[in-house]
Amino acid sequence: MVLADLNAVVWEAVEEQRRLMSTRTIHLNLAGSEPLLLLMDADRIGQVVTNYLSNALKYSEPEQGVFVRVEATAIEVRVSVRDQGVGLGVEEQAHSWERFYRAPGIQVKSGSGIGLGLGLYICRTIIEEHGGRVGVESVKGAGATFWFALPSRSQEDQEPFLP
Repeated sequence: MVLADLNAVVWEAVEEQRRLMSTRTIHLNLAGSEPLLLLMDADRIGQVVTNYLSNALKYSEPEQGVFVRVEATAIEVRVSVRDQGVGLGVEEQAHSWERFYRAPGIQVKSGSGIGLGLGLYICRTIIEEHGGRVGVESVKGAGATFWFALPSRSQEDQEPFLP
């Protein structure tokens, strides 16, 4: 893991999805204009953001926007992806992070419906390996917000180590 800018990682993932799904609207709200440096594997964190985004686009109608937000506090940094799609019930939310779980009866609204039920499980594993946590907030029929939070770094931790 190395120091990397979380804002840049999220921006790159959003731009990639905008290129792939040019007819879709993805709104992005970053945590300020300064770099948001965290000790991380930027490729793996980008993989998590891409998975959240592709799911949001897959399970919401093509005319509905997807909203991505990065928020930073002294304690943690939180990235959330919100859609206006089919949403998940309480039971589905409880199982959504399990390996091979696919919510029954959820229809793909755009893109490919092929999946193994591994994406969110892998996302949770990546975030937990970074010392973070994942979650989902949803109401059946009213969209979902998938999020992850990583520990913030204190200012003294951001100084490079010089022998």
